[in-house]
Amino acid sequence: MSGETDKTVLGALRHLIHHGPLSRPELGTALGLSRATTSPIINDLMRRGLVSELSTTPQGQRGRPVALLDLDDERYAVTGLEIGSDRVLAGVYSLRGRQLLRIERSATPDAVNPRGLLRHAAAVLHEALDVLDQEGRELLGVGVSVAGLVDATSGTIKYAPTLGWRDVALQAGVAEALGGRAPVLLDNDANLAALAELRRRRRDGLPTTSLVYLTGTYGISAGIIAGGQLWRGERGLAGEVGHLIVEAEGRKCVCGRRGCLDTRAGLSAIIATCLENASTPRRAGRTPIGISAGVEEIASRAQSGDAGVLEALADAGAWLGRGAALVCAMLDPRTVILGGHYARLAPWLLAPARESFRRALLMPAPEYEQLEVSGLDAWAAAEGSALAALLALADGISPLP
Repeated sequence: MSGETDKTVLGALRHLIHHGPLSRPELGTALGLSRATTSPIINDLMRRGLVSELSTTPQGQRGRPVALLDLDDERYAVTGLEIGSDRVLAGVYSLRGRQLLRIERSATPDAVNPRGLLRHAAAVLHEALDVLDQEGRELLGVGVSVAGLVDATSGTIKYAPTLGWRDVALQAGVAEALGGRAPVLLDNDANLAALAELRRRRRDGLPTTSLVYLTGTYGISAGIIAGGQLWRGERGLAGEVGHLIVEAEGRKCVCGRRGCLDTRAGLSAIIATCLENASTPRRAGRTPIGISAGVEEIASRAQSGDAGVLEALADAGAWLGRGAALVCAMLDPRTVILGGHYARLAPWLLAPARESFRRALLMPAPEYEQLEVSGLDAWAAAEGSALAALLALADGISPLP
């Protein structure tokens, strides 16, 4: 293929990733191509096994079935790996984003050094890929997400406060563990979760021009979508909103400073405050280990009506709303989305968050709700990691099969 044709093929693949299923005329119109030009491009993608036709049920008694184009859901897979201080998640996805397999393994405390945690993550990844091999699917790429400042270009973690890592070449480590089987990329968990949310909203027909996804996992980071594209900032380090100072001389943060938003609305802070203020004391030996276990513990207590936990969650929600308002003051997105474990705690966080959010906004949007809860669960970053591996094909970073 020529260079220009190559770009058009990649553009068609990219458009179907975000907007499929589409008819051939719809795809051609979106790409600004004639039917004669569109057909060979579609045929090329179908020959590669990346795109297939779906037959839809006709409307009414006399209509003919309409063939729609979408990503092929049977031949290939992409994998997302999320590495955290308390757990490693590996999710295998079809090209349309259907989750084929999920594996969650806790990370032991002594594994929080880079080599130990990488070995643990590699074992989880190989466990997932063994299942993939049994199903006969071909792996197209692996995306890896970590909470912290990530240089996606070099695949290096510049600083991950919850892990205590600096300048860790994690992408190279995962690629070595994978043995060159497929391309590997690395990015911040908020960026990757934002990509997953963007595709979900596009395929659901929701507004997607601008949004900010706030993580609810190991720290508060923002995945920023501007002009329909992921915005990384000048050095690729945008979005660490959890370390905005919101309280002068406030609580000490893991970053070494005081008064960061993370100390009031981050999951570790929420869990600690809720358990400290719980009306019913914890039984000996029942201290939750890790963010996920802690979230489930306080959700259970909130559901049972524990007054101390409910009060602490309301306070955390108010701080979260103020933080979201600061994000809006700086970036003016249409929507701020609370994701990760915030979605699990939304029944108790959302109302106070929205109240403080509206009070803090300079110019609220009266015609729609700006603060929403993600439609994705705590696996958003893993799903976004897999999606990023797929988008790397459409961006020409990884070779087409």
